[in-house]
Amino acid sequence: MRIDHFKRAQAAWPLLVGRAANSLPPYTYREICDEIGVHWRSAPYFLGVIRRYCSASGLPPLQVLVVNAATRLPGQGCAGTPRTRPAYQAALRAIYAHRWPIAAAFQKAVAVNHAITSYDSAQVGNRQNG
Repeated sequence: MRIDHFKRAQAAWPLLVGRAANSLPPYTYREICDEIGVHWRSAPYFLGVIRRYCSASGLPPLQVLVVNAATRLPGQGCAGTPRTRPAYQAALRAIYAHRWPIAAAFQKAVAVNHAITSYDSAQVGNRQNG
């Protein structure tokens, strides 16, 4: 069975946009995963889809609205996100100030993100098994 991280990203997107639009505090990895009904260890995969979409679309890094519960910062596995508290605070300001599209704009990236996500999953699986 193939895991569809793109579909998971679609489920997470409106939750993250809702947080951003209302300037609410970030989710923890467990909280966002509980909301969409997946194990917390899957977060880097669907958040990676969101990260690539935001980067390709010139949007602020919405995926940083998901943080480690202990550090309250994005985890080390979240590429392309700020690593220092001042950089993280600057990213949050940009996220909260942005006018986010709901789901329609995200739909435009279906073909590109789906292909990338399938590849990423295979690579991670190979590293874990090998």
